[in-house]
Amino acid sequence: MKAVLFALGSRGDIEPLLSLGEILRKKKWSVVYVFPEQFRNLIEDEGASFYGFTKEFIEVLLASDQSKIITSRKGSVIHRFKTLLSLAKQSIRINKEVTLQQKTIIDAENPDYVFYNQKCVYPIVWGMQNENKSVFVHPFPCFLHTVDQHSIIDFSGGGQYGKYLNRFSYFMQSHILSIASYYTCRQILKSQDRFKTNPYKIRRHLLKEAKSIYTISPSLFERPSQWPANAQLAGFVERDKQLSWQPSAKLSDFFETHKDEKILFISFGSISNTNPEAKTRAILNTIKKYKLPTIVNTSWGGLLELKDYPEHILFVQDIPYDWVFPRVYAVIHHGGAGTTHSAIKYGCASLIIPHFIDQFFWSKRIVDLELGPQAVSIKKLNEENFEFPLRELIYNRKFKINAEDMADKMLNEFNEDDLMNLI
Repeated sequence: MKAVLFALGSRGDIEPLLSLGEILRKKKWSVVYVFPEQFRNLIEDEGASFYGFTKEFIEVLLASDQSKIITSRKGSVIHRFKTLLSLAKQSIRINKEVTLQQKTIIDAENPDYVFYNQKCVYPIVWGMQNENKSVFVHPFPCFLHTVDQHSIIDFSGGGQYGKYLNRFSYFMQSHILSIASYYTCRQILKSQDRFKTNPYKIRRHLLKEAKSIYTISPSLFERPSQWPANAQLAGFVERDKQLSWQPSAKLSDFFETHKDEKILFISFGSISNTNPEAKTRAILNTIKKYKLPTIVNTSWGGLLELKDYPEHILFVQDIPYDWVFPRVYAVIHHGGAGTTHSAIKYGCASLIIPHFIDQFFWSKRIVDLELGPQAVSIKKLNEENFEFPLRELIYNRKFKINAEDMADKMLNEFNEDDLMNLI
């Protein structure tokens, strides 16, 4: 069997597809990855086939100064709206390019199955025409299938507006996605395919027929009973990230030096903000006050390595979460779906500083389940309002106990054979 896996976005967007691809390869499938060009080395180091989407997707839509205004919610609503419009104009051109590339690759590879995330739309119409053999992979809920207790996840996370308003938000979302998918793909479909395809049929296919797999722990989010049979939770899927990685002597020494202490790990993953130096100082000045041993993952630049910091603070560029999380007490992070799940999977108490979209949803879940304290968003973060949640994270023992209990529940949730049956 051959599968093509499409994902557009940051590291958090591609990881679920990469993890699924690893499972398929273990099952002797031929797997082709199609991610932004920035991830070429990551995939080729795995010895897998790879096509690269244009670098512009990340450089313009995720890493530019304009995109940082959106992720960090800087400025007034009007200013952010104007910025969003500017990004939307650029995204139309980029999306046309990557959609055509999706069709070209599928035509060339002739796969048995296609897997894709929410930023790739051509596989939707391809699946309608090919015996429903495309699989929509969702790393977070509240996007397509209705959750009565929560609206769709928007830029600020969405919320609880009552059952009927919540349902209306999904109604509008599914219509918008279907219309966008149709008009994005219309120019590259053959005339007979355009006749068979329209927004109404796309919407019905997405909601009632298209296979949707949510790579979410049922312990963190319970599958709603009203969901159709084509929408299922697979559990959290995580690949082994340590195959070609070894800790440095400095990192190993750090853990040996602080082995009897509560070590913190901080990362904003591939999410940045408009003032990473100020945000890093706000966090680390407070941590320095309590002399807490801390590892800071600078990653894509949301946090910066600062000078003149004590030895109990160690900066790293990149580190596998499945190696470091079992060795730390708690994690302070942005609230991406993958980081949230990984932290709990390894029994870490969590403090989420949400930036945008689903990160607010996961922050609320962590607080509601008493797996960590409430914190402010990245936009509001400063030394004064960071100190109390930090103290709670370290000194309120219930968060660590609850996280370890949740880790036990998550231990046997995911099963490869169950996943293959869903596919």
